[in-house]
Amino acid sequence: MKTYIYPENLRAIVKLWFWSVRDFIIICGGIILSVIVLVNLWNVLPFAATACFAFLSLRVDETAIMDYIFNAVKFFVTSQQIFYWTKGA
Repeated sequence: MKTYIYPENLRAIVKLWFWSVRDFIIICGGIILSVIVLVNLWNVLPFAATACFAFLSLRVDETAIMDYIFNAVKFFVTSQQIFYWTKGA
């Protein structure tokens, strides 16, 4: 097995600035569509949606704000919480 100089032996997530490459491509596509909508319809809502997605998908130390929100919703809303109450002595 070869060992590469690239971080974590080619197992690291590919990042471009503060985003993963997939998120960066989605943001670029959203900006292009937002410009088209702005020029034709004078509507800034697509820019706002793209900016919100860009903010929520920022990655710092391999953790994104969106990941934190998804895990919080999963823990508090969609997964069943089981509590065992015992009678104190």
